[in-house]
Amino acid sequence: MSTRTHVPANAAFDTAWALFCQLHDTPSRAHADQLVVWLAESPGHVRALDEALTLWALAGAALMKPVLDESLRTGPDLQ
Repeated sequence: MSTRTHVPANAAFDTAWALFCQLHDTPSRAHADQLVVWLAESPGHVRALDEALTLWALAGAALMKPVLDESLRTGPDLQ
């Protein structure tokens, strides 16, 4: 049985994702200010950013799981 994670499909989520990725990829005061101003516009924007950050964390965990499993199976890499 497979499980599916709901990915929100709305403009607020899309904007939150874009602003977060912009800040992550090219951190700057201007990008941070842009995100802060957008967040202040609506509680829905805060929720959308929370959803985007949750997706980011889950994706990272999914990418790391095979690496961690392999590390546990083979032992530490002493190189």
